Amino acid sequence: MGFVFGDASMNFIGKRGDGVFDFEGKPEDLEKVREDIKKIGYTPSPLYFRKRKDSRNGQYHESYSFLVNASSLVVFLEALGVPRGRKVNQSFRVPKWIFKTPLWQKRLFLASLFGCELRCPHRRLDRRGNFNAPSFPVGKRIELLGNAKDYLNDISKLLKEFGVRVLYIEQPKDKKHINTKGQVSWGLNLVISPAMENLLNLWGKIGFEYNQERAFFANVGIQYLKLKQKVLKEKETTIKITIPQLLKTGLSYQKIANQLATGNPLTKRFIMDVCWKLNKGVKKITPRIPPNFPLFKDYLQETTKGLEQSGLVWDEIEKIEKIPYQDFVYDFTVNHPDHNFIADNFVVSNCGVRLLKSEYTEKEIRPYLDKLATEIQNQVPSGLGRGRKIKLSIEQIDKILEGGVPYLVEQGYGENEDIENCEEKGKMIEADASCISERAKNRGRDQVGTLGSGNHFCQLDKVEEIFDEEVAKTFGLFKNQVVVFIHTGSRGLGHQNCTDYLKIVMNALPKYGIELPDRELACLPFNSPEGQRFFKAMCAACNYAWSNRHMITHYTREAWKKILGEKANLKLLYDVAHNIAKIEEHEVNGERMKLIVHRKGATRAFPAGHPEIPEKYKSTGQPVLVPGSMGTSSYVLVGTEKSKEAWYTVCHGAGRAMSRHEAMRRVSGQEVVNSLESKGIIVKCWSLRGIAEEAPIAYKDVEQVVDVVHQAGLSKKVARLKPLAVIKGE
Repeated sequence: MGFVFGDASMNFIGKRGDGVFDFEGKPEDLEKVREDIKKIGYTPSPLYFRKRKDSRNGQYHESYSFLVNASSLVVFLEALGVPRGRKVNQSFRVPKWIFKTPLWQKRLFLASLFGCELRCPHRRLDRRGNFNAPSFPVGKRIELLGNAKDYLNDISKLLKEFGVRVLYIEQPKDKKHINTKGQVSWGLNLVISPAMENLLNLWGKIGFEYNQERAFFANVGIQYLKLKQKVLKEKETTIKITIPQLLKTGLSYQKIANQLATGNPLTKRFIMDVCWKLNKGVKKITPRIPPNFPLFKDYLQETTKGLEQSGLVWDEIEKIEKIPYQDFVYDFTVNHPDHNFIADNFVVSNCGVRLLKSEYTEKEIRPYLDKLATEIQNQVPSGLGRGRKIKLSIEQIDKILEGGVPYLVEQGYGENEDIENCEEKGKMIEADASCISERAKNRGRDQVGTLGSGNHFCQLDKVEEIFDEEVAKTFGLFKNQVVVFIHTGSRGLGHQNCTDYLKIVMNALPKYGIELPDRELACLPFNSPEGQRFFKAMCAACNYAWSNRHMITHYTREAWKKILGEKANLKLLYDVAHNIAKIEEHEVNGERMKLIVHRKGATRAFPAGHPEIPEKYKSTGQPVLVPGSMGTSSYVLVGTEKSKEAWYTVCHGAGRAMSRHEAMRRVSGQEVVNSLESKGIIVKCWSLRGIAEEAPIAYKDVEQVVDVVHQAGLSKKVARLKPLAVIKGE
């Protein structure tokens, strides 16, 4: 409703008087509106693009929009007080009933309206640490300016309930406009106070809906203002309490400065200046922002690295202390694509690994190693949110979601052997693209064939040691052979899919009488409508992940041929997931049963003769791929019959021994690079921070982990791989 008051219009058109809405905005924001339109039972059109001429200045600009044919909705909203037709030509106010609604409903109305009309957070050029006054514009025919002021006063009244103060209503001279019919209209602005507390209330209590960019700037702006608030508070306490107390003890200015100075903002110069003023009897000393306080643009760039437009910022922990507390602790999931995609007890991303084998030895490849690593880095985009320059259409994404690797091979990417050597042959038949949201699909349009961030990588290894010659021969492995290890998942599409269904699952819990101590335990009956729809969506996300790794393989092959020549080739040994849920048949208490086996941070390890592994591996068992950490060994194992006790499941890697922040605290990215290069390992990464997060010290000893699995008989060691070059996302 707030959006229709802003950047949308509604009217009855045509001979039949059909009710139609026209929504305009940025593509990513309109997609969110389209999703919400669908939720209330209406069908929006696709997005339309055109270039429009501005009648005021004659300049052309890009315009995105979509339509909704919904006469009933037009009637309903008009009954609620939403203006129909051109808003500049008619009189309207904020509907009276809105003033009687709960605060959260008023917030939704204002936030969606402000997403269209309120000025984006913008810093003042003349005052460090300050923002310009936000303004809310409205345009009216000159004879309706009185109504425009009434409307702005209504908005002001609503803002007051959130503690937001308005300064005045202005009528700028340059906002006068005369159309081709000679009709005069004028723009008014509701100017909001840019005072720090006022902006914190405006952005923190109301904010923006349906405008990703403004919401992002506002969220970061809140943290920026809180930092400013903290600095001023610290200086104020020092001026009013700390320094006066120390002056009473008779200490010199210099000793007080030495005792209190901690750097920015409490410098020795500042403290000595305050001491002098207090001794001179100056009663009012106003704390000011120091000259070296960061500009907002610098703060924005530094604190949001790798976080996209999530609204999150990096911050430092000031202190850690124990407090008495015996209540619930709530975990808020962070938007990050590593391994945190859990909904309905299933992992959505199908993060997994694949191993490509070459015909070359380390000695043959070593002269070209740096060029190969650089070319792969250029061919395969990596990093949080990073995608390819070319975006696929939604129709192509749908075909990938349902067709997986076989669809890509049909399009000329790869060979039939790639299908055979992929778990599930690269396609889960239960997948249904219609169960994936438009928002998730849009996030995945440019990420097919990209690495992502965190511990995802593309790595050139050599076969350092063979443990089982017979199985290694079947797998096509030989000593000193160069192979390529790829580790990634379904990127932003899988993450969005989780976010979408987590909401659906949480809303459906009361329907099935399920109570949870924590939302991360969200679950539903598998055969419920919601459970079945989610399973189909998860299968589609799995197909996307296999397709992603398959296209990385394609681009890696292209890089391989560019550096080594057309005859150079890479063959797929195997691709296996380690974040997936599948329907399998296993023995439980002596009986065969169909189970939903959820392997999260674990990988499948079928034995010899199992019907679901490629024919060529039936005599040995399924290849089991266990990547190590950056700079440590990786392993190729083989599944055994004994692992049936664990439903043919083994470890998927070493596992973290410390958090990313702890790793960064202990070692710098450059130190890791220097250490690896001293061992002859090349590192390609767009971010030293990303390297520090994934330093070898952050992980358990993969040798010990694999030895435990081997000695327990769950899988048997076939070969150990040593890294030669590592390509990572930031």
